[in-house]
Order: sequence, then structure tokens, then C-alpha cells
Amino acid sequence: MTISLKDQKAVTVEETLLTLVQLEQKIRGAKNLQEWQFICLNDTQLLVPFQQSVLWMFGSKKVEGASGLVDVDSNAPFCSWLNRVLSGIAKTEKADRIHAIEVADLSPEDAKQGSEYFSTRFIWLPIKSAKGDLIGALLLSRSTPLNLRDKKLLGFLLEAYGHAWIGLTGAKKPKGQRKKSALWWLLGLLATIGVLSLPVQQSVIAPADIVPRQPSVLRAPIEGVISELLVKPNEQVKQGQLVAKLDAQALTQELESAHQTYVVTGAELRMAQQQSFIDEQRKATLAILEGKLLQAKSDMNYLQDQLRRTEFRAPHSGVAIFDDAGDWLGKPMTLGEPLMTIANPDEIELEVRLPLEDVIGITAGSSVKYFLDSNPSAPIKAQVRSIDYQARPTQDGQYALHLTAVFVNDNATLRLGKKGLAKLYGEQTSLFYYVFRKPLTKLRIWLSW
Repeated sequence: MTISLKDQKAVTVEETLLTLVQLEQKIRGAKNLQEWQFICLNDTQLLVPFQQSVLWMFGSKKVEGASGLVDVDSNAPFCSWLNRVLSGIAKTEKADRIHAIEVADLSPEDAKQGSEYFSTRFIWLPIKSAKGDLIGALLLSRSTPLNLRDKKLLGFLLEAYGHAWIGLTGAKKPKGQRKKSALWWLLGLLATIGVLSLPVQQSVIAPADIVPRQPSVLRAPIEGVISELLVKPNEQVKQGQLVAKLDAQALTQELESAHQTYVVTGAELRMAQQQSFIDEQRKATLAILEGKLLQAKSDMNYLQDQLRRTEFRAPHSGVAIFDDAGDWLGKPMTLGEPLMTIANPDEIELEVRLPLEDVIGITAGSSVKYFLDSNPSAPIKAQVRSIDYQARPTQDGQYALHLTAVFVNDNATLRLGKKGLAKLYGEQTSLFYYVFRKPLTKLRIWLSW
């Protein structure tokens, strides 16, 4: 298809941009390479006029088509000459940009042969992939050079040509490049397998608190109401010190009544003993009165013991650990209900609550690093001493195993009640299992293995 440049009418900028957009839509909608090739060779003239166009592909190093021709013979003299010239141009630095090729600038032999096909020049329009690799070139036979606007418009259009070609061909890589890429993939896979096979030590993080090693819990020995708390929370106490009392008013009244009964019964018994010498009937009541006296004595002893039980005393020296005193005063307590804990602040250990889903191979003697909430940058070393065999519910409704650990070295920052996180170290395993342990566990549950 040959179009005279003189017949081309001047068009506005809007019409030119509309033509560019329509050509981009058309090339992107091409169904196959034949349609793509036809658009490149014949419809490009809608944007930039030319006398003749030729499509040359870099992969085959051959002319694939020409405007106005249904098919081209790659062995024809014109195609052979053009293949040789364009293969040389594709190796130069100018191959990646639009430029004019003057026939006179070619070698004498090529210039002589080229003058038979082109008047003075032809325009090299490179078609490239998104990565900048040369796909091919569209050659335009044109008597006048391209201006800057034409080059900009053709640059946008050529990007669309390259993108459409990649979509139709799948951007197949050269065989050598595919082999090289496959080799890199294989090396990457082997490296990944090697890294995932590296031995690492299992570890898990769980909440932990500093607790007393052998605390004494003061529990209510009888039912009653707290009437006095004689110490403050976290106050130092000594062995045998009175720390709290239950309301003993009712017991005191019962003890007074029992004492009165004891006194009265004792008086009746003495009177009966005196009258038994002269009255045989009174002698028969001695055994009954003696029994009543023993019962009254037993009642007194029981009530006295109960009164002693209303007092809470420290079993050993330490710190009294309990909630605010206002929460306990006047509170009724049931038998065995804990009131406070007496603990030695110098004898402490670490209590770790390990969720069941995070349980790993941990045994007595396993290493632990404890990170205090108040100073997480300075881990403290410890060792597991014991592990519960039965999980217990936690405050958040989950179940966890309780572990106790002892600190390896003394540390002045350790004190009762401090909280933090413990990192427990278990057996060695592969990096793959270390990373994918939880997903594999959930997958096994989901698949019902």
C-alpha cells in the first residue's frame, strides 16, 4: 500500500491523539500474529504517512512481511539484502531508538543494491519488550525525516506493538536463556532445601511471673467474717505474728454461756456429793451430774479452740501477700478459703504458663531466657525445674502447662510479682519444622491425620 505524502491532509492534535488511542486499542485486540503483523505494516500510516513499510524480526533475523504484499519470499534478493543490512544495524547502539538510515551511508555494495529499493532513506522503528529487549523493527520508506512530534507518537505506538506481541507469543525466552533460567531455579531450590535442612534449636515464648518458691497460704480454719487485718499488703512479718482476725463475738458469747453451764453443773455436783451421805436418791444423780460436767468442760475446750482459730498467725517470717485490706474487711469466709500468702522474698522462682498449642520438647534442665516487662533488653538465664503433667485453665479461658524454673544467677532486679516473657529452648530440629510447625499442626488437625 503506497500513500502520497502530498495527499495527506493536516490534522489537529486531538485527531492525532485519537488515532493513536484507536491504534493502541486495535493492536492490543489482535487475535493472532498475522493480525498483529497486518496492523503494524498497514495501519501505522494512519498516524505517520509513508510509501512502503517492512517488518523485520530480531529472533528469526528475517523479513516477515511488507505492506501491500500477502507473502514475502525470504530468499528474494531484496529480502536477503535487507536481512543482512538490518542484522548489522541491530548490533549497533542505535538499534534501540528511532532513527533514519541513509542508503548512501551504507557500504558501497549495499548502497548500490539498496538504491534499487529505497530512494534516499528508510526509518528504523524498534519494537521492544517491557524489559527493553529488541523484538524486531518496522522500516518505513519515507522521503522526509520524522519530526519530534512524530517520534514521540511513534514511541507510544511502538510500546503498544511490543506489549501486544508479548501477549500473543507468551514472551518466550531463547532456548539458551531458558536453560540458564532453569539452572538458576534449580540452584535456588537446592539452596532453599539446604537452608531449610539446617539444624536449629526449637524455642517458644510464653508469659511468666516471678513467684515465691515455697509460699505458705493462710486459709480460713473456720467460717467467719474478717474483723481485723493487722498488716498491710507486702508488709514484712515475723514468725508467729498475728496478721488477721475473724469476728469472735458469737464464739465469745457461746464460751461464756458454756462456762456458766460448767460452773453451775460443778456446784450441783458438789451439793449432790454432800447430800449423798444422807439421801440415797441424791447419790443416784452423781453419775448424771458428772457426765454433764464433763460435757460442759468439753464444750468450753472446743469453743476455746475455735476462738484460737479466729486468729491468723504467720507460720514463718516473710512478706504478707494479699489484696487491698478494704476488700477483705467484713467479708464472710468459708472454710478453707485463702486469705493471704506468706512468702520469703529471697526464695523465688519463675512460673511459666505454656499454652498447649505451643508445647515443644522441653525437659527438666532445659534453658530459659526471661525478659522482664520493665527491662526487656536484659534477658535473665534460668533452667526448667519441673513441668506439670496436667494442663490448667488460664484467665483468658485457654489451657496451659505450668512450668517452674530456677534462676541460674542472683539478680538484684528480680523481685516477687514482676512479670514478663520467658523464651524456652527445646530439642534441636530442622529449620523447616521450626518455621512450619504450627501450620503443619493445624493442617494435620484439619485433615484428621
